[in-house]
Amino acid sequence: MTGSRRKVVKQTLIVAGVLFVFYLGTYITLSSLGGYYLNQSGKFRYQAGKIRYRSISLPVSDISTWNPKGCRFQYRFENIKGEYVSRGNDLGYFFAPLIILDRRFIHPTEVLIESKNPDETDRFPL
Repeated sequence: MTGSRRKVVKQTLIVAGVLFVFYLGTYITLSSLGGYYLNQSGKFRYQAGKIRYRSISLPVSDISTWNPKGCRFQYRFENIKGEYVSRGNDLGYFFAPLIILDRRFIHPTEVLIESKNPDETDRFPL
């Protein structure tokens, strides 16, 4: 490797390191200002039990998830077709890797409604 190429690689690594530290620092700041918010899983913890409003099939808020300030992100949401999709805002998608790690190790998702019988399907009248 020539001297000029080595210098370019070194400068690139320094810039990448500074950007990563800035990315991580920004997330830590937003996370310290965040909180738990009601959210919908689209399903129960049990595969068979789904919880939705009967007449229009809207999901019920059955979980509480941690969100940093201004970030909204949900990795697994079961839509009405039974497909798993992610949803969120731009800032949530930008910080998605850190949000997933944060929820896994620091701020776990809280389940608010659980089925007593895994074979039953609960539907709220609306």
